[in-house]
Amino acid sequence: MNINILTQIIGFACLAHLIVDFIVSLDKEWIPTKPFKCDKCFAFWISIGPMIAMYGFTGVLYSACIAILAQIIFKYTV
Repeated sequence: MNINILTQIIGFACLAHLIVDFIVSLDKEWIPTKPFKCDKCFAFWISIGPMIAMYGFTGVLYSACIAILAQIIFKYTV
């Protein structure tokens, strides 16, 4: 795994966590809980398109890693 992929994985996970944190702070009832208020779901869905476009089927695995990393970030920063 080269540094570019690692940077993308960490970047997508951090970006997803920041966006979800902002969405949760809005506290609007009309925003569905999944995937918009769940770090793991949101990270997976915002990263799946770009990752598949860049890395093919392996992008699904990278998106899964991004989702788990976003959940770890959420667990240890809240």
